Amino acid sequence: MKHLVLAAATTFLLGSPALAQERWEIPPQKTYGTAATEQDAASVAALVDDFRASWGKEDVDALMALHASDTEWINAFARIWRGSDDLGAFLRDRLFANFPEPVSRREAMDMKVISTRYVGDEGAVIHIYTDSPRGVSEADSEDLRRTHIHLVLEKQDEAWKIVHTAIMDART
Repeated sequence: MKHLVLAAATTFLLGSPALAQERWEIPPQKTYGTAATEQDAASVAALVDDFRASWGKEDVDALMALHASDTEWINAFARIWRGSDDLGAFLRDRLFANFPEPVSRREAMDMKVISTRYVGDEGAVIHIYTDSPRGVSEADSEDLRRTHIHLVLEKQDEAWKIVHTAIMDART
């Protein structure tokens, strides 16, 4: 009987929406591996800064210049856009069209890098998060929705480009 009660309590706690919604502290920023050159490290950091600035201005052309032509983007609803033309149209006509620029500016100002992972000499993964007023948070106790952005970068013809983006957050 004792084991049944323990199993039921564990199942309840692990399946509890309250635990799933609990916002954990973000760990300190960390870099995994090393860039092949100091110039690569500076270029990756500059790309992240340009991403943040372009997002804050809702500048689709500048954002698309950071992406490879065959980029893939998956949003928090598991919708996928392939290619910079389709992604640019989505950002211009749907995402940014439905939110005033101050919302995007606030998101960009709050974007923080959690980690940078260098993969070989020509790849990097950047994990960014922001607390945003864009939409409702899943957790009732939170006013802002926490959104994580994962950028996969590839060095192409000596320039770093975003080849894949994955967005995740918790929403109602």
